[in-house]
Amino acid sequence: MNTTKLGIIGGMGPEATVDFYHRIVNHTVASKDQEHIDMVILNHASIIDRTYAIKNHLEHELLNSLQEDIHVMENLQVTNIAIPCNTCHTVLDKIQELTTIPIINMIEETVKYIFENRNCYKKIGLMATDGTILSGMYQSCFDKYGLSLHAPQKDIQSQIMDIIYQDIKAKGYYDNEKFKKILTYFLQSGCDHVILGCTELSGFKSSFKTYSIDPMDYLVKACIEKSGKTYQED
Repeated sequence: MNTTKLGIIGGMGPEATVDFYHRIVNHTVASKDQEHIDMVILNHASIIDRTYAIKNHLEHELLNSLQEDIHVMENLQVTNIAIPCNTCHTVLDKIQELTTIPIINMIEETVKYIFENRNCYKKIGLMATDGTILSGMYQSCFDKYGLSLHAPQKDIQSQIMDIIYQDIKAKGYYDNEKFKKILTYFLQSGCDHVILGCTELSGFKSSFKTYSIDPMDYLVKACIEKSGKTYQED
């Protein structure tokens, strides 16, 4: 019988939340329904855009919405909380102050993995939203572990935002050629891997697996293990 319940605050974006749920199910060792993880999924799609909130100093509005979500999770007595959105992690410390329920830190889990395998990862590029870049949260975590992170120049960052918002969010379209051009920029800048630092970018992982680091992978693994289950590779 399950004794834990995982809470997922999603909707940022909705498709990424669906992907996250599928990954948890597919990576959990289970031979029957009852061996899977009990989950509560809150698809809060109407929440303010995270990059917009950061650029316009409206983090308080984002935090207020998330506080309501936290109350829902507390009422449903979840054991751990996951938020499959990189940019939302800019206020994670403040969200954690609102509850005693542990919130699994996707950024920390990702950078910790890179550190533990640092012989394979020398210089890492970051593809993310403007909000994530502006927050400096990946850079701070990399500094904590003594690792090297490369953020893109402005014109490349503009192209990344176009892929996230105009292609994926607006049309659900993944343009591999656009992505490949940006990846080439990072590789030519001396990077050996690139972090897909927005859950919308996770859809490129299968086509560019050799060079990609997907934070959702490490959040999925942490969620499964913290729920008392066994994680299985693809």
